[in-house]
Amino acid sequence: MSGINVYAHYTSEEDYSDLDYSGACERLASAIACKTIDQGDGTDSAPFERLHALVLSSYPHIMAASSFEEVGRNLLITCPGTEPSLPCVLLLAHQDVVPVVPGTEKDWLHDAFAGELDETFIWGRGALDIKDMLMGELEALEYLLARGERPRRTVILAFGADEETSSTGATELAGLIKERGVRADWLLDEGTTTIINGAMWGAAGHVLTDVCISQKGYLDLRLDAHGEGGHSSNPFGGTSLEHLCVAIARIAESRPTPKLTPIVEDTFRTLAPYITEEPLHTLVQDVHGNAEKIAALAATRRDLYPFVVTTMAVDMLQGGSAAPNVMPGDASATINFRLLPGTTADDVLAWVERAAQGTGVTATLVHTTPAGRMDSTDGPGYAEVAEALGHYYGNVDVVPSFVCGGTDAIRYEAVCDSILRVIPFRPTPEEEATGVHGVNERISRRTYAQGIRVLVRLLERTIL
Repeated sequence: MSGINVYAHYTSEEDYSDLDYSGACERLASAIACKTIDQGDGTDSAPFERLHALVLSSYPHIMAASSFEEVGRNLLITCPGTEPSLPCVLLLAHQDVVPVVPGTEKDWLHDAFAGELDETFIWGRGALDIKDMLMGELEALEYLLARGERPRRTVILAFGADEETSSTGATELAGLIKERGVRADWLLDEGTTTIINGAMWGAAGHVLTDVCISQKGYLDLRLDAHGEGGHSSNPFGGTSLEHLCVAIARIAESRPTPKLTPIVEDTFRTLAPYITEEPLHTLVQDVHGNAEKIAALAATRRDLYPFVVTTMAVDMLQGGSAAPNVMPGDASATINFRLLPGTTADDVLAWVERAAQGTGVTATLVHTTPAGRMDSTDGPGYAEVAEALGHYYGNVDVVPSFVCGGTDAIRYEAVCDSILRVIPFRPTPEEEATGVHGVNERISRRTYAQGIRVLVRLLERTIL
């Protein structure tokens, strides 16, 4: 089961046959044609304005029932429920996309920002990350309103404009929601996007998808070593670059022991009836009692490694000499850490400083986003999201997990107790691997339609 035929798991595709799926694909293509790239102070606002105008003109029933607010380049759409005392539902997505990597333009079969649409695919940057989510959420709510449904719960759609860079937009929107005293029962944001082979968890023969209830934190940490420079004939005491390398080696050698977070314990516990591979089969009979052994084993596997360790990647080195007979002056390295839920930036800084003690190297936090709060599978919305996924993706086991990258969702922790991260659109693994931030990003019409059905069913069961 190395290759998964995702479409073989699609079910109930006849549902909501009166929904305008062809028009939905055209609207997504139009959204992709809006080149919404965040570049900080140098951002071109015109593409964002075109996207806002497209949303305004494409969803008349939402606009008739809702308030539409532009908060800078961010969007906040509030559709009031008939029972305002109920906690609302938050649907998140981000408008911005990453640019095309310079030099790869010729490798695209269709211009990345043309919004090309053929009989099979919608092509372009944002098709998977994540204008499909943004437009799909609007399509689902529009369909229900057009059918005459009146939501009991208020639905808020919050679309930040800079998730790929700084998430200041999501921070601003979340702050505005909190300022208004609004509380969400649950929220949905991006997370995993495809169906995976259960063999990576020791459950060969099973196909999985996950609902993420946390996310790893982000930390950039800079190491600095002072050097006087000079002729290399007398490197007494070692060069700055040598000290830096020694410190990096010590940090790498002293990494904390792999561990299972409560979420990954729950993942193994959910999969325990299906895990046949030894020694995991035996170990998961008592996941908590064997947590250390399970974590150590998982850390030896490429696919599971990020789920049991705070990863460190030494990505940048500066300050080397321009000639082999000249000692360098000051040298620095930047390490990127992805923090396990439950691990803080201060935890990592303490680990790094202990490891580098005596090398003369200092450590400085450059940028950090904390790991997400660990929510529960018993929290609001989880069962309903899992049910909707299970209804439209047959013979697929839904398991809890966390996102190894970052999302806007963490910015909303103060206004929501149950944060669910999953994209309902299930592309083939090949499309996901090459398309997200890569070349020839695309989503099939069939995949897009199926994801919209998931969203409609989810909203039917939670807001009406």
